[in-house]
Amino acid sequence: MMLGALLGLWLALWVASDTPIGRTLQHWMVERPAARLSRISRGQVLLILTLTGVAVALIWLLENDGRMLIAMGLPDVLSLAVAIDAASLLDLALVAVIAVSTIRVRAVVNWLRPRATRRPRARSIRVRRARPPANDDEERPALAA
Repeated sequence: MMLGALLGLWLALWVASDTPIGRTLQHWMVERPAARLSRISRGQVLLILTLTGVAVALIWLLENDGRMLIAMGLPDVLSLAVAIDAASLLDLALVAVIAVSTIRVRAVVNWLRPRATRRPRARSIRVRRARPPANDDEERPALAA
């Protein structure tokens, strides 16, 4: 039923494009949704992808309990995200991570490089020291004092 109504509206939009009704349909069905969609920022997309990933992970790991947790808790999480505009916080976090990673590329590469490919340190040769001479170096047997 809904599909038939949408197809009828689309047909009316296509047939009556130059009439006042066609212009009204064009405004409400094309221009307004396009204007709303163009205001979606990158941070909002990242927020939705993050929340979707968390929801999928909860359902996958916790099965039925995860579904119940999402059904009860996700509306609160979404309202909190809207209240503090978590999309901008995600943007800031990603910018910080990218900035740190570009500054420390060499350190990250050295950290990821396997330790087996490093050259072993040259060992210093151990020198044996001569013992100091004993106090009883005479030929006769020692006497107990």
